[in-house]
Amino acid sequence: MAIWIHIQTETQEGKRQANIGKTNAARNLLVGAIDFGTTNSGWAFSFLHEFQTDPTKASVRQWRSGGNLVTEKVPACVLIKPDGKTLEAFGYAAEVKYRDLTDKGDHEDYYYFGRFKMTLKKELGDVSTLSGH
Repeated sequence: MAIWIHIQTETQEGKRQANIGKTNAARNLLVGAIDFGTTNSGWAFSFLHEFQTDPTKASVRQWRSGGNLVTEKVPACVLIKPDGKTLEAFGYAAEVKYRDLTDKGDHEDYYYFGRFKMTLKKELGDVSTLSGH
């Protein structure tokens, strides 16, 4: 499942605005994509001036998994702080942090979620129904 986020430079009222779904590409300053995979997730973005020069150019986040492995996707997992609202870590960092907390016996107040794509899909429904723009 991918969610495309278009950030417009300004609305007619002069306010910045972000929309999920399709928008008029000529007005976009930045286009970003988040890929929530069943096992792995990743994200990328492209600025309008880069797209105009080379439509195939996109900046993709590079992740490190400890050693020398560099990937464009990370495990689809998050670690939430004990307040139940604040993100502690995402991807490899969430796995490592949760493992360290578990080793010390300090993990019980944290919330660890992995492989959450299907839960998101059930909550969001068909992403194409979110556009409206």
